[in-house]
Amino acid sequence: MYFIQIMILFFLLLIFINLVQNLRRLRGQNRLKPSKPLPFISVLIPARNEERNVERCVSSLLKSSYPHLEIIVIDDNSTDRTFEIVKEISNRHPKLKVIKGKKLPDGWNGKNWACHQVSQVARGEWFLFTDADTIHKPNSISTALATTQRRNSVFVSCIPGFITKTWSEKLYFPIIHFVFVALFPFRVMNFSKDSRLSFAMGPFLFIERKFYFSWGGYEAIKTEVVDDIAMAKKVKEHDGGISIIDGTKFMDVRFYRNFREVWNGFSKNSYEALGKAPHLLFALLFACYYLFLYPYISLWAAIESHQSLTLPLLQVITLALIKLILSLRFKVSIIYGQLHPLTVIFAILILLNSFRLSLFKKKFEWKERLYPVE
Repeated sequence: MYFIQIMILFFLLLIFINLVQNLRRLRGQNRLKPSKPLPFISVLIPARNEERNVERCVSSLLKSSYPHLEIIVIDDNSTDRTFEIVKEISNRHPKLKVIKGKKLPDGWNGKNWACHQVSQVARGEWFLFTDADTIHKPNSISTALATTQRRNSVFVSCIPGFITKTWSEKLYFPIIHFVFVALFPFRVMNFSKDSRLSFAMGPFLFIERKFYFSWGGYEAIKTEVVDDIAMAKKVKEHDGGISIIDGTKFMDVRFYRNFREVWNGFSKNSYEALGKAPHLLFALLFACYYLFLYPYISLWAAIESHQSLTLPLLQVITLALIKLILSLRFKVSIIYGQLHPLTVIFAILILLNSFRLSLFKKKFEWKERLYPVE
């Protein structure tokens, strides 16, 4: 038991060190300025039933400080007023245009089909695929371009700021910062050729046009539900450089607005994001229990039995410090950040539900379409 306690503390300290290194890599990126000549950039927005979000999104992008760009919204067969809203704005802003998407063909997922179509009409040397529920600061595009120039990358994604208002959002979303900033090794991702060591976040996918088409673009990942990670893997497979930047100062997003949306939204892609591998699922469950739940159980048991508190207390303090740093750095609730065991349990339940949907080949409805969980 003593050996297990030592190993848990050892791995938690490694996570802490990785967190510090990752935060150092993210530091200062928002002060970067792109060098001239400035390329023409296409901002591409797939939108399906986004009448509550799309006006705020395009209005924020129209205030961009980057001078050479076009903004194209593709209305993906919406059944609400998405097209009319964007059309009215485009009448007043020549940089913005809206097109009607074609009917979804067999063998494609909806968002991927919309992104494929809009990429065919875009004129930019760089593409920014962004979601209709994002809100951009004026420097979002300039920061991404400057990053590609500084790091010689062809693909940039970001960790956005999360707008959270309900308890389920505040409880769940800290796990994203924890996974991607504390657990994921940025330095290894940059140098490794293994495509499994790559990630991206769908609200912000910035990619060079020539490179995008060289591997087939969205047509090559047309069935993928987790299109952002699939794109990152394709970039890595074709020897492209990937950069992850801190987007909290230049973009915000509100993915979901209540418990039902959080549960269904992440159930549709959590297991696929894990690679649809049962052995990885069970390994993850094992690691989550011993690293992120057992320290709290062990501390409580030690208090109850009047045993030594040293190791379990150090474990809990290390976890609390990691979560405090993440909360302060990414401006999320410190209180919800310290409810880490509940966040982990919530995330595990969603992952197990995603696995259940996959195991029994269930389909889920999302924006009036049915998607298989493979």
